[in-house]
Amino acid sequence: MANSLVDPVLDGLDTFLAWISSGTKATIDSNCEIQTADSPTVLVTNDGSLLSVIRVDGVSKLIGPEEFNDISKNLLKTLSPFMSNEGHCMQVVFSYDQNLVSDEIYKNYAPTRDTIKRLGLSLDDLVAERRSHLSKYCASEEVYLVIWTKVESLSREQLNKAMAKKTKQLAEKNAPVFRYTQNILAAIPDLRDSHDSSIKSVITNAAGFNLKLELLEVHDAIKAIRNLTDRNFTDPNWSAVLPGDRIRPKLAKSFNGDLADLTWPAISKQIFPRDGYNFSIDSTAVGDYAYGTVFIDLFPLEMQSFNALLSRLLHANIPWRISYLMESGGVSSVRMKKALSTILAFSSSENRLIANGIELLEYIELNTDDSSVKLQVSLCTWAPRNDPALLKVRTSILARAVEGWGSCDVSQVCGDPFEGYIATLPAVSSKSPATATIASLSDSIQMLPLFRPTSPWDKGALLFRSPDGKIWPYQPGSPIQTTAIDLIYARPGSGKSVLSNALNLALCLMGGLKRLPRVSIVDIGPSSSGLISLLKEALPPEQRHLAAYHRMRMTEEYSINPFDTQLGCRYAAPAERAFLVNFITLLATPVGKDAPYDGLSDMVGLVVDEAYKSTADDANPHIYTMTTDPEIDAILQDMGFVSDSKTSWWEVVDALFIAGFVQDAMRAQRYAMPLISDLASICRTGAVEDLYGKITTPTGESLIAAFARMISSSIREYPVLSRYTKFDISGARVVSLDLDEVAKAGGAQSDRQTAVMYMLARYVLTKEFYLNVGSIAHAPDAYRSYHESRVADAQEDPKRLVFDEFHRTSKALAVRNQVVEDMREGRKWRVQVALLSQSIEDFDSIMVDFATSIFVMDAGPEQAIQKTQKTFGLSQSAVLALRNYVRGPGEGGATMLGQFATKKGTTTQLITLTLGPIELWAFSTTTEDYILRNKLYDRLGPVEARKLLARIFPSGSAAKFLLARAQKAKDSGAKIDSKAKEGLVSALADELVSEYRKNPNFSSLTN
Repeated sequence: MANSLVDPVLDGLDTFLAWISSGTKATIDSNCEIQTADSPTVLVTNDGSLLSVIRVDGVSKLIGPEEFNDISKNLLKTLSPFMSNEGHCMQVVFSYDQNLVSDEIYKNYAPTRDTIKRLGLSLDDLVAERRSHLSKYCASEEVYLVIWTKVESLSREQLNKAMAKKTKQLAEKNAPVFRYTQNILAAIPDLRDSHDSSIKSVITNAAGFNLKLELLEVHDAIKAIRNLTDRNFTDPNWSAVLPGDRIRPKLAKSFNGDLADLTWPAISKQIFPRDGYNFSIDSTAVGDYAYGTVFIDLFPLEMQSFNALLSRLLHANIPWRISYLMESGGVSSVRMKKALSTILAFSSSENRLIANGIELLEYIELNTDDSSVKLQVSLCTWAPRNDPALLKVRTSILARAVEGWGSCDVSQVCGDPFEGYIATLPAVSSKSPATATIASLSDSIQMLPLFRPTSPWDKGALLFRSPDGKIWPYQPGSPIQTTAIDLIYARPGSGKSVLSNALNLALCLMGGLKRLPRVSIVDIGPSSSGLISLLKEALPPEQRHLAAYHRMRMTEEYSINPFDTQLGCRYAAPAERAFLVNFITLLATPVGKDAPYDGLSDMVGLVVDEAYKSTADDANPHIYTMTTDPEIDAILQDMGFVSDSKTSWWEVVDALFIAGFVQDAMRAQRYAMPLISDLASICRTGAVEDLYGKITTPTGESLIAAFARMISSSIREYPVLSRYTKFDISGARVVSLDLDEVAKAGGAQSDRQTAVMYMLARYVLTKEFYLNVGSIAHAPDAYRSYHESRVADAQEDPKRLVFDEFHRTSKALAVRNQVVEDMREGRKWRVQVALLSQSIEDFDSIMVDFATSIFVMDAGPEQAIQKTQKTFGLSQSAVLALRNYVRGPGEGGATMLGQFATKKGTTTQLITLTLGPIELWAFSTTTEDYILRNKLYDRLGPVEARKLLARIFPSGSAAKFLLARAQKAKDSGAKIDSKAKEGLVSALADELVSEYRKNPNFSSLTN
């Protein structure tokens, strides 16, 4: 490559200057070029040049060769206009430190900790475990882009005019001399337009090719620099003092009466609160750490990507930093060398090569959009200043890694180690002691650390990570997405349920919550029971009813009357009525048929209205009968309520509510409502007969007769629909209904039952979701203020509806239509919808269209990969990542492909969910683990049980341990059936409890 042919050799002057600098003791002030601030986002250097600091968060899509080339070309187009002109400089700094990631995680969870405290949850141990466990797999990364517009960008004439104008203004205003403070008049105004234009171009264009940048305000920029210089000496709330900030003047020993000495303190003193010194020829100390530096002297023939260097250092466990300094006018800086090398070409073939290389770069500049730059690369690592041996080891590791980065030549000695350290800091200096190489801008861009993955969320109650260890926050229900509709799919055993539990918990711990959100889970099996148990035990004792798990059964005690209305309301709200029509239509659809008879749905609407009319106060309300509910009888007696043979349940409801017995009024209202069984007679009333009496069905019977027959059949088949509501979960906010016993797969009858139970579960779980002003339009005046308060809470609360094993609804058209409706209407009600299944084909195309968060937990066979690519329009890089990395849970967590639609665009990334052993045990859905966990919960309590299981089985499962014991028993001749396996689990539970009581801190078992 042409640029690598021009590797400047330190000439006599360079050597002389290096020797001079090594013998002097330059001050920190002489190394820091930043003088003051010129605007909210622009700093000024000593000579009047301008600079801005931009934080680089990374790219929002998977980067493969094609994406890498596209972004590189776009960056080239963005940077070339100013980097091709004299007087511009650009620096990119990347810092990597595994020791800081714990603090980064802690800071991310600050809103979560506030929510935990506000809600009174005992989950501090879980958040602490997340911090400690995730820190093992991640590191803190910081990337900064610094852009200078230097005085050299002005022509000689422009510069002379600008300096003359500035001198005149200073003289007219009798400006003081700023000896020890910031020179607030340092900026050269003529540079401002050019600088602002360059910065605006970079920020605007970067957004167009998925590169996330943030232009830092000057206080944030100075703080970022100071954190890199002396983090241990910097409080998290520290802020630089800059022009415009309030100051308290202090008198320096050297104060001579000049007012300038009483203004804002020098930035160099603020960036470097403690002095530095060189203690060897290749290391320097600043604050608590000693730094060793490495410089690239000779670049490889083929420029290497930054990720190639990062991958070499990922497992080295050393902190390090790299700085790329690029200055415009690369070719012009070596034109004298070109002339000399051309003249002396006859004496050396190397001189001829140098001349040829420069000519090629000149050709590129003249005939392409590319430009040449002077490139200098410096690196450093650090260790405690009292451990020079460790610093030496780390510096050697860093040097070897760089040497292997495309066969670079490196050096450690630069003359002044402190100057070398300064060169690795962003914005402090535009000079570097590293060997300068003339390179094309396009080649330089390919080496930069600008392509790291980033999350569109700044913070989140759930932290994923990139597979190579960068923190990736996520927050379900965040305002950066217009809607929150999740699709999670993978083959069994791929971690879907664990992810779902983690997402649900993240919503419960979302920053800013005043109370638990409403999370409703339609489950198949005990997948969500761990989450419910975790929350229940974390809540204060008096609030543990807020989290509930129920295993639904087809018995009378689980009776649910879908005709129940909001308290005091004689008629259903619009959303409730719409559900009722859908639900009853489903009951009246012939088994095995996808659609009801023609006209049936319309008739059901009329029947529902007539049912409510029949039980209203002005019709035939249900009469209050004593002994129906002894508790209510007792309360009424204490109240002095007098009833007679015409007293209705509605009168009882009103009396209880007015007396302040709200919960009892709700229970009494159940007896005032119509029942599904009433519909068989209501459908034969005159209002219905007049409209639908003459319609016949394909079976030859009338539509009314067919409806009555199928409703009567449903009452016999589904006892839970035959009575007034007994199953009450109205007090719970995080609820899971396990439908495993009542939603079986099988023939047409099983499919029907599954559909009915899914719909019924959806009704009972979302009864509090869809409250608004319209919901209480028919409420009596006495109930209005009560419902207005509930409506305000409902509109404020995040709500989430989760359907697990969604493939069970494949034959339940009514359920799927209802889910689509929930997706359509979810935004205005703040309702999130999450669907979990085993294949992308389990979701209708319209569900895929609505989805805003997609989680692919297992790639599956090749045809599944191709289907996923086609459905979501994945790039070839995403397909390759899906094929090679998405294989279900592993030692470091479960890596998945995530695609997220936000207001700023679509993000596609490989992300890994890495949970600690306590959380894994809380969420585990493996049968053996579930049984073992529950046995220990009963005997030790959930908190201690999880701690014990996490200590003994840190993988989050005892399945392998039990399998080994089963194999051992089998080898000894024992018969291992399901009963024997359960016995092994019980024996293990007994053993764990026994050992725990002997020593609560014991940490191992033997097979």
